[in-house]
Amino acid sequence: MKLRFFILFVIVFSILIPTVLSAQYLGLGFKMEDIRSLILDDFETNDNNWQVTASRFTVERFPQLKVGVEGTPIALSGAYAEGGNKYVLGVRSSFSRKGYNRIWIYPEKEIVIPGAVKKLDVWVWGGNYYYNLEVHIRDFRGVVHKLPLGSLHFIGWRNLSVEIPRQIPQFIRYLPMEKPLTFIRFVIWTEPVERVDDYIIYFDHLKILTDVYRERFDGDVLADESKEIWSSE
Repeated sequence: MKLRFFILFVIVFSILIPTVLSAQYLGLGFKMEDIRSLILDDFETNDNNWQVTASRFTVERFPQLKVGVEGTPIALSGAYAEGGNKYVLGVRSSFSRKGYNRIWIYPEKEIVIPGAVKKLDVWVWGGNYYYNLEVHIRDFRGVVHKLPLGSLHFIGWRNLSVEIPRQIPQFIRYLPMEKPLTFIRFVIWTEPVERVDDYIIYFDHLKILTDVYRERFDGDVLADESKEIWSSE
């Protein structure tokens, strides 16, 4: 009995080990990654020149945007040297009618997201309203993808996140292969049953989880610099 089990073990071992090793060395089923957490904007300054607009029925003088507001989340205050993370971005809005009103919060220029992004998150201060928040990103084809960050029905600071679906293309098979996404805007939707006369929200620490690993090859510099090479006269 023991001899039969030993023979069976040797046979299975002799089949599986070469298969696993060949897959590893031939690149089958294995992919190198360099996963990093990168900040797109910590809102300490207004380098991205954030702006805000809103849909119909906006009350006069609204929406409003304010930078340099003090009040960072406690969870972030200990992660930096004293004074290293102090400010947040604030938005205030008001509508004259209930309904599916919208508020767009966006940088002056779309923010290029480095690497192959896997997840996006942001700290949001909510006032317990039945509103919803989504993020819009653009792929290299110009297609805009609307991803839900979640409900804003909570009190105080909360980290909201969304995983980037695999079907959103970030690579092509031609050089240069990398086709980074860009961040376009946040969008807030109001629920028809919720009050809309005065609403305030704050944002801090817009961050991504991304894979910045790149397969190196002879001549990769030409792929990296192709745009600069051919954009000159």
